[in-house]
Amino acid sequence: MNNQRFSDETSEWESRIVSSPMSITDLPEVVEIELTTIYSPWSGEMFRKEIESRNPGLKTFRFKSQLIGYFCFWRVLNEAHLLNLTLHADFRGKGLGRFLMRDLEQTCNEMKISKILLEVAETNFVAVKLYKNFGFVKVGIRKKFYQETGDDAILMEKRLQRR
Repeated sequence: MNNQRFSDETSEWESRIVSSPMSITDLPEVVEIELTTIYSPWSGEMFRKEIESRNPGLKTFRFKSQLIGYFCFWRVLNEAHLLNLTLHADFRGKGLGRFLMRDLEQTCNEMKISKILLEVAETNFVAVKLYKNFGFVKVGIRKKFYQETGDDAILMEKRLQRR
């Protein structure tokens, strides 16, 4: 795996990350990363169906050709429902979650989306903190949302500024 240490200078590594729509060729790496997640990992078939349906809310991020993360959302009218935002285990804790969140918001703004909704396990403290830092607010609880763990999910939303 890549042991590249990211500098505290965010722009140093951000300028070297390449984003693109997720494709079928990304699936082996996506599934490998997905299996490292604790909550409701998606199968390759689930991602394949999203790609084949030409979902514009699927995006991958690479650093030096290695897949480091991705996100997936569904657009419903003028809202985005974030289904998945995941980083490769070797790249967590380096500020890349913030990078993906900024890209997600930019993508939603370009698509004229006015609100992002998501569910996050209430025990996923790192993700909850990330979303709160990006202005998401709790709007509800989904009891026992994660079947694998029995954890509740926090339903969060963020209204986007029109640019």
